[in-house]
Amino acid sequence: MIPAAPPPQDPDEARARILEELAKSEYDDSPGFIQWLLGTLERWLMEVLDGIDGSSTAQAGIAVLLALVLAAAVFLVLRRTGLIRRSHALSVAAQLDADSVLGAAQLRRAAREANEAGRTDDGTVLALRALVRDLEERTLLEVTAGMTAHEAAQRAAPSFPELRGRLQRGADAFDTAAYSHRPATAKQADDLLRLAEYIAESAPDLSGTEQAGTEQAEAHAAGTGAGA
Repeated sequence: MIPAAPPPQDPDEARARILEELAKSEYDDSPGFIQWLLGTLERWLMEVLDGIDGSSTAQAGIAVLLALVLAAAVFLVLRRTGLIRRSHALSVAAQLDADSVLGAAQLRRAAREANEAGRTDDGTVLALRALVRDLEERTLLEVTAGMTAHEAAQRAAPSFPELRGRLQRGADAFDTAAYSHRPATAKQADDLLRLAEYIAESAPDLSGTEQAGTEQAEAHAAGTGAGA
């Protein structure tokens, strides 16, 4: 166990400690917010500490006060930055190859229902899984175990080159919903579902797929030749 630091000897030292702690880089998310928080804490602590006479009992009280204030401040900062989520309600599997018996249309319907119920994380995950399942059903994408959302987006892009940016943003939204401390927004969930629906109704650009396959074959051949 790391020994606790000795209690501050006077109000100035107490104020310096808390300001030094909160100024650390791990709390630096929004300069305006952090500056406001530090200023508020400084003013409030000065009012409290000015009334302490410096006795040993007061020093112990200061130590407790500092711990409580620091804990509250850290919680507020982490809550604001999303590192502490209000609720993590993801109730569906995040693996892209999960529930292989469900078709793309079923997954899109489940995503729509999740969005309408306000379960944006579930809706986002289901929407990308629907998109990937649709491409898999049309033999435009081979889904492998452990495939990430960004890998799927990258491999799908040659078939829909004009949607490359939207596919990448969809992968970002999926990662937020599935793995981040921040929840996916309603807009992210809706945008990804709309993308899945649009792709389901769109014809792929097979020339892009063929070109990507040719490039991969050439790269493989070059690597084999270099190894020989």
